Amino acid sequence: MEEPGDIEREVSFLQEVWRQHLGQPVRRVLDVACGNSPHGQLLARAGIHVTGIDGSPAMIAAGRLEAQHLKVVRFYQRRIERFRLPERGFDAAFFMSETFPIITRNRDIITHLESVAAVVRRKGLYCLDIDYQGDIELLNRRSLWRERTVITERAVVDVREYRRPIQWHEGLHSIYELECTIHFSDRTVVTRDVIPVRYITPPVMELMALASRKFEMLAGYADLSLNKPLEQCQGRWWAVLRRI
Repeated sequence: MEEPGDIEREVSFLQEVWRQHLGQPVRRVLDVACGNSPHGQLLARAGIHVTGIDGSPAMIAAGRLEAQHLKVVRFYQRRIERFRLPERGFDAAFFMSETFPIITRNRDIITHLESVAAVVRRKGLYCLDIDYQGDIELLNRRSLWRERTVITERAVVDVREYRRPIQWHEGLHSIYELECTIHFSDRTVVTRDVIPVRYITPPVMELMALASRKFEMLAGYADLSLNKPLEQCQGRWWAVLRRI
């Protein structure tokens, strides 16, 4: 789903946030839910030591293969809800691709923040990329959200995305269902993932940080801008937390 140049723009904004709030050079960073760590690979080329964690062995393997020529990138397979690492003293951590809201349970959010805090130095930063959630609606039935086709070298993928009903008392934005019909040359494979998505606004994020007793929220930024008001957000917003 990334457009050409998106990753580069995100990395540039991340570095601008560091300059704005950290006040010293960033030498070591933690990439949370990194996948193959495209952001980390760009940072590594700039001389920054990057450690990535992800729960998917396939994505960790892909990252190690792609970054094998970059000696300053390490990968660990870890659950993001609670983890330990042999490394400490990171200057900053980041959680990209608007996926932080997939951590839905209160206890998991707290243990996640505690885990990050255990490896980030005091006054270090944790930057979280969160999707805009201004179009919330309660659904009574499963409904098709959008359809698209993705063409790769090996397959053509028909993508159907659904939204599913949620209970009024749940702290969720939606339940997201992703159906992929993957057409290989010799077979067709259908995959389906169901992903609850937490409702996270800036005040909620601030409360989560305080509840962890490990972070405080310094700022919230809209759409990769340091100046755009949050009320004008159209696509995503960034929470900037500081380790206390």
